[in-house]
Amino acid sequence: MAAPLTARGRSGLTATVLKVMGIFGGVQVLTILCAIARTKFVALWIGPVGVGLFGIYNSALDMVKSVSQLGIGESAVRDLANSPKGRVAAVVLSLRRWSWALGVIGAVAMLALSGFLSVMSFGDSSHAWEFMLLSVCVLLSSLSAAEGAVFRGFRRFRKLARASVWGAVGGLAVSIPMFYLWRQESIVPSIIAYTVVTWLALGLYREKVDKPEGKLPLGESFSIGKGFVVLGTFMTASLFINNLVTYIFLAWLNSEGGEGVVGLYQAGFTLVSKYVGLIFTAIAVEYYPRLSAVAHSPRRLALFAGHEIRLIMWILMGAVPVFILADGLIVRLLYSSDFVEMLPYVGWAAVGTVFRAYGWCLGFTILAKGDGATYLWTEALSAALSLGLSMAGYAYCGWLGLGVAYIVWFGVYSVIVSVVARRRYGIRLPYPSLLLTILALAVALGAALLRTYLAY
Repeated sequence: MAAPLTARGRSGLTATVLKVMGIFGGVQVLTILCAIARTKFVALWIGPVGVGLFGIYNSALDMVKSVSQLGIGESAVRDLANSPKGRVAAVVLSLRRWSWALGVIGAVAMLALSGFLSVMSFGDSSHAWEFMLLSVCVLLSSLSAAEGAVFRGFRRFRKLARASVWGAVGGLAVSIPMFYLWRQESIVPSIIAYTVVTWLALGLYREKVDKPEGKLPLGESFSIGKGFVVLGTFMTASLFINNLVTYIFLAWLNSEGGEGVVGLYQAGFTLVSKYVGLIFTAIAVEYYPRLSAVAHSPRRLALFAGHEIRLIMWILMGAVPVFILADGLIVRLLYSSDFVEMLPYVGWAAVGTVFRAYGWCLGFTILAKGDGATYLWTEALSAALSLGLSMAGYAYCGWLGLGVAYIVWFGVYSVIVSVVARRRYGIRLPYPSLLLTILALAVALGAALLRTYLAY
């Protein structure tokens, strides 16, 4: 039986997590500031329609990318971190070969689907050319995902951080002149430019790995890559379903309220899921490889997951109430007064981030176990819940309904992954983790009720 974490061990683990979180938290903040600036320029020079077009094009692009990459950007991290020293070079070369092959296939698929995507998004084929141009992003994103996996698998966190910073800053720098000069016509070129800059930044810090001893045939590369591709395929199917659901909902929302409403929703969703979610992203860089290393022990999985939950809940108890009570100021600062209409959604959806954090920590245990099939059906069920609840929420209660739907969505998802973790893997979380989650939820609900009392 694995030994429990001692007080000293927990303290050291917390310090390690916070150190990595500090590095990538800073990177995420800078990346978000660049994204905020980019969105701010779009909002000022193009308006809600521009933000809505960004959402539509990026959703379609993410949907194709999620299929073409087969999840190797995440699944390969597990193989790289656990590979024997003599096998590492072959794994890296195999990963890079797979990324090229999958990127080319994805780009061709984007070209072939351009007309269909235009009709689904805008009702006609007049935007097919824009979707064709985005095929370049599919190829470069596949190559970038592989390099990111190499950095994480080798724990080259600082190099990955530097590359991320240059990608974010460079992407913003090349986008601003496009927004000013071309206005609405700049949307697609700016997406392409951002992808190119990100790829170049990762290439600048590309990890140099010795060539494998002897020649590595393509057939052997295929064989070596089967491990991370199989798990990645399940992850890809899950990501595709989520992106497809997002795309369907945005298309439905576009038909119900128009491109302006889509832009408002996209802005609100970005605030809640991406900006608040930077905490999750920063921690995941270190959490996933560490969790994979103890996947054989239910007790160690429970201890590490419980530790992560407690750490995140302490952070959320301070961040979420401030975010909710200052949502009006934040929206006006990051966007403009034209976006205040969606404040009820932002305020109540922020409460759901507590459930989201809890489910996120347990969801990683499924990936750490390499249980791709279980991960797929839990994520597919979550996506179905998201679509149904969001449509019903907006149809009956507008923006407030969308916020409540977000809470219910992640609340149900948390129950699902909790049952899976307990019954399938024997993971029993420490009671302090559960109690702290309840406390964080109560604090967030109190802030949301107070904000409602103060009136939107």
